[in-house]
Amino acid sequence: MWRNLILMVALFGAVQFPLLAAEPAGEGRMVYMKTAYHTTFQAYLAGPEDSPYGALLVHDRWGFNNQVLRWADKLAGLGYRVVAIDYFDGRMVRNKTMAREVIKSIDPVWVEANLRAAVDYLARPGRRVVGVAWGQGAHHLASLTRQMPGALSALVTYHQRATAARDTSRRLNIPLLEVVSDRSLLDPGEYEDSARIRKETWTATVKFLDTNFKAAGKQALLAE
Repeated sequence: MWRNLILMVALFGAVQFPLLAAEPAGEGRMVYMKTAYHTTFQAYLAGPEDSPYGALLVHDRWGFNNQVLRWADKLAGLGYRVVAIDYFDGRMVRNKTMAREVIKSIDPVWVEANLRAAVDYLARPGRRVVGVAWGQGAHHLASLTRQMPGALSALVTYHQRATAARDTSRRLNIPLLEVVSDRSLLDPGEYEDSARIRKETWTATVKFLDTNFKAAGKQALLAE
């Protein structure tokens, strides 16, 4: 339990200020990964291939954008082998209406196939893999975690609504770090006004849950 907790704290401590991160270092590479159905999907790989720690990143309704790559590069810089997947099949999202339409067209079966392929890629003897997911992506990854016990050592989820967070965390039997923020950390519009955001304080409820340990939600201020 404590090893999982240390892993998650180290991860969350590294990424709790994503809006202030530098541009992606560009050390990773885009690839196409193959699923068990012989379909392909785009993914971003970064970090040392022989790392004992892996991280699987799954985006929210805003899609596979530069913010996701920033997070991937940040974790890769900390020594994680990172895979960030695109389950929108390359479709770009610029507003909430587009996001809703893309989500409606997504087949959960194909999303699950993509996630399984990414998990299989990261799996190696002795490696501990943590999932990091936002919004809709968190629901997909949590669903896979229930179907594949032991695939992930821990899970970190980000939501804008507490009810969505509760739905995601239901029946999970791995350490979970749950963050409910008052805005999306992957919204491209937030980055367009970064000067204003740097002057604001973000409020989030941070909760750690484990099968043997439960902590009440605590208010955390995410600020510069």
